[in-house]
Amino acid sequence: MNDLIRAEFLKLRTTRMFYGNALATLAFVPLFVAIAIQTAGGDGGGAALDTSEGVRNVLSAASSGSLMVLMIGIMVMAGEFRHNTATSTFLVTPDRRRVVGAKLISSTLVGVGLAMLTSVLSLAIAVPWLAAKEVTVDLLSAEVGLVLLAAIAATALYALIGVGVGSLIRNQTAAVVAVLVWVLVAENAFVTFVPEVGRWLLGVATDALTGVATPNDGLLPAWGAGLLLGAYGLAFAAAGIRFVVRRDVA
Repeated sequence: MNDLIRAEFLKLRTTRMFYGNALATLAFVPLFVAIAIQTAGGDGGGAALDTSEGVRNVLSAASSGSLMVLMIGIMVMAGEFRHNTATSTFLVTPDRRRVVGAKLISSTLVGVGLAMLTSVLSLAIAVPWLAAKEVTVDLLSAEVGLVLLAAIAATALYALIGVGVGSLIRNQTAAVVAVLVWVLVAENAFVTFVPEVGRWLLGVATDALTGVATPNDGLLPAWGAGLLLGAYGLAFAAAGIRFVVRRDVA
């Protein structure tokens, strides 16, 4: 298994799209921090910056790259079929479960690594900016730690979901488009028109876990959102393994 995981990391290191997604992940952080700070306390904006909710909203920028990590997970799996390397991969390692397992592990580790970078970057940008607005952030507080840990957990789970989606939808472009339409359009529609359903969806659960929104906004509590995201990750991972094992490569 270790050799398979190393092989997956080698594939990622030699793929330009991976570096593009990683840079985009980091680029989202200052944008989300700026939006959270500039809209805080305003009409239709988040909570005021001098509240714990406002600080959580700003620091939740650490999870802003989760969607790009989901794309990386899709690329890791669907890329095998896009570049016609799936056949040779499964010939070298006939046990497809081990292959998909290695992809799940490597993608999750990449997600954790990128989330740690975005967490550090979020603190580096947000803390001095908030200090300039006379808002003090206690870096050792449980509140800050929980937000960053939630961001890391959510990003890692998005990697699992991405590999699962890439297993179910082998066309990489179609998988990416389907995910973007679902996250950016369909989920927003559910939240707006059927909120009792919307609270159980992927993006909304992420907001609840990282503290962007609270049960007062009709969302699940953080622990419930964490369990829901974990269930999503495990379900997509299991479906991906089962689908790859049972379906012909061609």
